[in-house]
Amino acid sequence: MSDPGGSLDIQLTPSSGGLVCTIASTRPVAAASAFVGRSPHETAARLPLLFSICARAQAGACAGAFEQASGWVASPIIRGRREAAIAAETIREHLWRILLDWPAILGEPPCRDDMAAVLALSNRILARLDPDGDLFGVGANSAADHPLGLDVLLTDLTDLLTHRVLGVSPEHFLNLIGDPSGFERWCRKTETVAARLLRSLLESGEASLGQAPISALPRLSDEDLIARMSAPDWAEFVAHPTWQGQPRETSPFTRVHPLPLIEAYGPGLLVRLSAQLTVVATGLRLLSRCCAGSASAQPTLASGNGVGLGRVFAARGLLAHLVRVEDGRVRDYRILAPTEWNFHPRGVVARALEALPPGPEEQVRRQAELLITAIDPCVAFKLTCKSAT
Repeated sequence: MSDPGGSLDIQLTPSSGGLVCTIASTRPVAAASAFVGRSPHETAARLPLLFSICARAQAGACAGAFEQASGWVASPIIRGRREAAIAAETIREHLWRILLDWPAILGEPPCRDDMAAVLALSNRILARLDPDGDLFGVGANSAADHPLGLDVLLTDLTDLLTHRVLGVSPEHFLNLIGDPSGFERWCRKTETVAARLLRSLLESGEASLGQAPISALPRLSDEDLIARMSAPDWAEFVAHPTWQGQPRETSPFTRVHPLPLIEAYGPGLLVRLSAQLTVVATGLRLLSRCCAGSASAQPTLASGNGVGLGRVFAARGLLAHLVRVEDGRVRDYRILAPTEWNFHPRGVVARALEALPPGPEEQVRRQAELLITAIDPCVAFKLTCKSAT
């Protein structure tokens, strides 16, 4: 099955008032309608193959939606194990950017060996968490109390993050996020790719670029989200979502919201890139806690009326699945992904890019690519930009 991810076409055009950003998407936001007529179990098995990016987050939202629709409440062990698997996937997704894409911004080759080590470790962790491949099955109810050998793997992952990514322990890095002066010392003295990229922003005066006045997506109730995704204009909503008439942001930045750094540098480029590192460090903490078999969140109330909403915080933001089941078959399946919030035509990416200062085309392109990387689409994008005249 081919991945239906689509792509984004982002254009920056100079005008008398500054840069104007246009974002067009070919993402097939109604692709989940392919599951209409299938059983919940068949859909849960096939969906991660169709949506291969963040497949476990997709599987988690899928299982949660079907379980709510059927009245099933997963056990704390299952919920904890699922959260751990999604946390491991989220760490891997961010490290893919940090180790392979961030070096190119510095004009350096990608850290392929380090990324190969991350992939090997994450695959082994996920295999321990889901040895039978049924963790995200609808109504899953079997799991050992504690996966054998997982503690050693988590220690190895912690060591890799400490020595190859952060230059300090993940816990120490999280302390630095609350201490802007300590964080700046870390940027200036640490020699990992991540620290050197952030240091380059401080030295070039680009740390605060791309500040955008877009509010974070608030915590929405199941009832509100189900109602909005069920409205007659649902297709337009999932393609270009707004809340209370305004574009919203759901991203690593809104997930960790590092207030001390925001106060020091503003909600711009440096803080957004730092948020990806922060999600990696907090993801390791979550992974360690969830591997003990306890879920961090309370279960969603199971309606059992054939309508279910499943949601998880995937690597790039909130992911929501809505299902309707009748007579044991899917009648509707709708997905609302974080890319549609963040890359809304008037959303955070568009506003951040329009906040860039005018300049030579090469400079505008480099800064725009930095911002897009910091907010991070889950699909390929094409950037077209021209210099101001």
